[in-house]
Amino acid sequence: MSSRPTLPQGIRVFERGWLSSNNILAWGRESAALIDSGYCTHAGQTLSLVESALAGRELDVLVNTHLHSDHCGGNAALQDRYPDLRTHIPPGLAKHVRTWDPDALTYSPTGQSCPPFRFDTVLAPGTEIALGDLSWQVHAAPGHDPHSVILFEPTSGVLVSADALWESGFGVVFPELEGSDAFEEVGRTIDLIESLSPRIVIPGHGPIFTCIDQSIAAARKRG
Repeated sequence: MSSRPTLPQGIRVFERGWLSSNNILAWGRESAALIDSGYCTHAGQTLSLVESALAGRELDVLVNTHLHSDHCGGNAALQDRYPDLRTHIPPGLAKHVRTWDPDALTYSPTGQSCPPFRFDTVLAPGTEIALGDLSWQVHAAPGHDPHSVILFEPTSGVLVSADALWESGFGVVFPELEGSDAFEEVGRTIDLIESLSPRIVIPGHGPIFTCIDQSIAAARKRG
């Protein structure tokens, strides 16, 4: 088991229960950003955590690694609290967010709850995004969700892996929803993560970890 790693200055993780995703707060000299917003029924707690950590500062940017409701269910509440908040989402389902189609977003078919939210731009894989004072690479990470992205900060070696890699595996895969090649996509995403050589992983659920090789081996065994 890995010890609790030290994150770069300006990054704080709110580790949540398994129903809500972890929230990652990144702040710097000029802006503050939150990665993933948790489940909608926990939105009040999300707001309290963010407001307490920012101590009067505004939240400027909201990023979603993917659009499962446990990662974006708090978007609407954050947008209501911070009217100038700029929201970035992966491109795959952007058209369905724009028209708000809960069937195409899989919320209705799977019985998930997610209040409608808006977005300002998409997180195109192969680009970079500034969060706080750090620049993060955006990488496509299909598998658990075909439209998911992960974020990597190469100087510190910090990877925000969403549900593509947990300390003991990865997020559940439903081939009947995501397609028969979903497990092959998981494998390719694990290969990508290994090629990035992260030193610290902030997963979508569970504790931060540094036992990267063991976690990758566990994910491959499960896949």
